[in-house]
Amino acid sequence: MSGEVLFERDILFPTGNINEPGSIHIRVLSPNQNARIPLVIESKTSHLPYDYLDSIIRILQTDIFDRILVDIKKNVILYFKVGKELINKSNGKPYIKVIHNGTAFESTGADSPE
Repeated sequence: MSGEVLFERDILFPTGNINEPGSIHIRVLSPNQNARIPLVIESKTSHLPYDYLDSIIRILQTDIFDRILVDIKKNVILYFKVGKELINKSNGKPYIKVIHNGTAFESTGADSPE
């Protein structure tokens, strides 16, 4: 994994069941050559964070990136660490890379965070 870790944190997110919140570990890496900030997301519970993309992005934006005036849609690349449950969505790659293309989020498989 390239890039220095600038910030790490565990975050809870809603799953629709108040008794079972999801939990993720995030690592914010130093910006890449395209001035985008790579952010690695790894699940700490049985919930698949990729399935809760909208909620997680909202939480990350308000809890972390609003404080430093960074817009996730314009300046961040999300990397979801893939478990065996999501290997088909990542084309066999260890990460799912999620980036905003100007109108919507799109995802592809990735070998490592940039």
